[in-house]
Amino acid sequence: MVTRNEVAERAGVSPSVVSYVLNNSNYVSEEKRKAVLKAVEELHYHPNYIGRSLKTKKTNILGLVCDDIRSELFAEITYFSEKYAYDKGYNLFLCTSHQEDAFLSQLVDHRLDGIFLATSIYSTEQINKIAKSGIPVALYGARHYGELESRVRCLRVDYVKAAYLLTERLIQRGFERIAFFPPYKSKVHQFSRKDYRYRGYEDALLAYNYQVDESLISYENDRYDDILNRAVQICGDNLEKYGKVGIVAGNDYLAVLIMNHLKKAGLYDPEKIAITGMDDTASSKIVDPRLTTVGFSKKDIARYVVDFLVEDGNNDGHQVKDIPVYLVEGKSG
Repeated sequence: MVTRNEVAERAGVSPSVVSYVLNNSNYVSEEKRKAVLKAVEELHYHPNYIGRSLKTKKTNILGLVCDDIRSELFAEITYFSEKYAYDKGYNLFLCTSHQEDAFLSQLVDHRLDGIFLATSIYSTEQINKIAKSGIPVALYGARHYGELESRVRCLRVDYVKAAYLLTERLIQRGFERIAFFPPYKSKVHQFSRKDYRYRGYEDALLAYNYQVDESLISYENDRYDDILNRAVQICGDNLEKYGKVGIVAGNDYLAVLIMNHLKKAGLYDPEKIAITGMDDTASSKIVDPRLTTVGFSKKDIARYVVDFLVEDGNNDGHQVKDIPVYLVEGKSG
């Protein structure tokens, strides 16, 4: 196995210069940098990352945990996060969320340099447990949490406003029955205001003197089949009794799934069923009719996450980064 000293000898530099070049950790002249990279290529040198991580106590790996890796939103965020992380010399470890404490313990055991929890299923206590292990945590804040550790930073997309705008739009279009479908795996309990999407939905209903009707809310969100069956039930009941129904879905992917499922069930009529999504992802633009949704910058989220986890993770002081949203008008709602 080729060693760092052999690379240094071939390049005519010291071993420390080789480390500077490979880690991009100090200034090296362009001439020496090229000599080192040429020697690395000629000798087929591969750094011992395991040994280096034991010495530096860094793995140069960031974790990203989301509820559904099929989600377009988090596919976009992951794309930009991986790009920004790579530019800073880091790799990205991607996995699906699991509620159990044992899963979070495994994450900690991987000794990641930082974790982005792009999910709302974990409790304040679970999140703080990760942070107390010394790992910075960036949290996708789609709901309210209790007091978080100083190593936790929240990215708070304004889902309150997003859901409010969509619900208000359906009300102004004359829909008296408006259903609410939280995203897959979201833990929304009866009349709970912790979830920001639900809060915006409820705020808009109350602002227009509508009653919050439990029968119009999807609480079973652990399986897509359950969500889609609930959509059929809600639409079937309300079309028969009231003639039309509006739907506020927690993300575009779910909205499109519901629309396609209602089409297959023979229930979908765009004049009678209005469907809105959130996040302004690719599927909202290609579905027919085009989805009415709410968007925000995925690049800004990815850049903030990587910068925090790589550069600011050990700084004290809980902070919240607010991400503004904007309405995207389509033909579906």
